Order: sequence, then C-alpha cells, then structure tokens
Amino acid sequence: MAFELVDLDRPGTRMKIIFVRHGEPDYRELEERSYTGFGIDLAPLSEKGRQQAQKLSTNPLLPSAEIIVSSAVTRALETASYVACVTGLPLRVEPLLHEWQVYESGTDNFEKARAIFLENNGELLPNSPIQYETAAKMKSRFLECMAKYRDYQTVIVVTHNMLMRQFVPNEKIDFCQVIECELEI
Repeated sequence: MAFELVDLDRPGTRMKIIFVRHGEPDYRELEERSYTGFGIDLAPLSEKGRQQAQKLSTNPLLPSAEIIVSSAVTRALETASYVACVTGLPLRVEPLLHEWQVYESGTDNFEKARAIFLENNGELLPNSPIQYETAAKMKSRFLECMAKYRDYQTVIVVTHNMLMRQFVPNEKIDFCQVIECELEI
C-alpha cells in the first residue's frame, strides 16, 4: 500500500461534513477502577447510547456520504460502527479526532476548564489555573486530519462535542445529534 503526503498548503477544497456526536457513554466501570485521562476514553456506550446510535444509523442524510471518519475514542467508534453497518459506508479511524484535551485529570478539572475555555472564547490565558487545548489547536488538528479526505465531497465525522463546536454555532450538541455544514479543508 502506497502512502501519499498531504499538501496542507494546497488551496482549500469545499467539503460537506456531516458531524455526528457520539452516543451516551457509560463511564461507571472505568470510574470504579479509578481510570483517568485517556483511560476514560475506553468507556463504551451505555444501553441508551446504543439505542441512540441505532436510531441515528437510519437518518436519511447519512447515505449521502461517501465515507465515515471516526474518532478512535471508544464511544465515537462504537457509534460509527452502527452507522457503518446500516449504511455500508467504509469506516476510517482517526486518532486526531479525539476529545478536547484538558491537561489535568478529573471530572472537576474538566468542567472548570470548560468554563474557563468558554469564558475566554477558546483562548488559554497565561495565568490560567488549568491548562487545556485551545480552540485554534482543535481547529488545526481537525483540518490537518481531514486534509487526507479532500477527494471526498461528503464525509460523516463521528466525534465529540467540543471539537464539533469549533465549526458549528450550536452551544449544546446532544448525543447522536447530526449537524451538516460545509467547510473548506
């Protein structure tokens, strides 16, 4: 299999992105075992999340896509697998589509970081008590990842709330919500 270098300086290509937020996760087992950081990303969907993903997979917009690109995080990948099974679309796993990064572990720190992030419009101030990924860095990693898919016109991207929010105006994005937009990649 030959690999091709992606020219990130190439003029942008318009691409329809069908963003899908993953289904509701179940963190209980991992929390009981004191998993933190990326360990929490191993959480599967809850039973409700599986039902959400099954319902999502019949959305009439999805078959218009040519490929599914999913975060490697379990809850997103499990959601994407339901869509792939029903639509028959090829599925690619992309580690750069992971959840927003907060560099201190713990749910409390995540929520504090989210509040600070929103308060500062995605910027990280030098005196921030919690370190996190900025909006600009999230956008950059998404665009870098999606540059590999420039030959596709319509792509389903199964990912996470904070990453999606960098490209769509929605303040709240529900589990398994579908949001269509056009981006220059």
